[in-house]
Amino acid sequence: MKRRKLLQQASLLTAGGLISMGSWVARGLANTANTNHRKRLIVIFLRGGIDGLNVVVPYQDADYYQARPRIAIPRTGEKGGVLDLDGYFGLHPALADLMPLWKQKSLAFVHASGSPDSNRSHFDAQDYMESGTPGIKSTDDGWMNRLLGTIPKEIPTQAVN
Repeated sequence: MKRRKLLQQASLLTAGGLISMGSWVARGLANTANTNHRKRLIVIFLRGGIDGLNVVVPYQDADYYQARPRIAIPRTGEKGGVLDLDGYFGLHPALADLMPLWKQKSLAFVHASGSPDSNRSHFDAQDYMESGTPGIKSTDDGWMNRLLGTIPKEIPTQAVN
């Protein structure tokens, strides 16, 4: 198998996982929305990568279409086009289940985020993301464990990692 074909197949599998995850999160939040009003933080860390520019698409930026003539997501209003978020960015149409959360201001996207550590190792970068301590390899636990350790025990907390 050629490298390009492998990357294409891996991208399709990743996108399929993201699409199902997006609808799962949206349904889960919708089912609990009327039962309580506790705030939630949902962080989705996609290992291996995802093309962020094809998830939250800068559809008003001509450079996006010039740089991606074959893989760009069509503009809003076109067949298979992005779902407008703010007049400049649009959401991939396969993630339409997330739009109600966006409109309720219950969803935000952190675009082009990453670690301040300039290490070029993919494995170290994953470890640093999970530990929340960029550049420090000796951290024994992850950021979620440390967060849960600071929450009073009387407060019921759910966490999945």
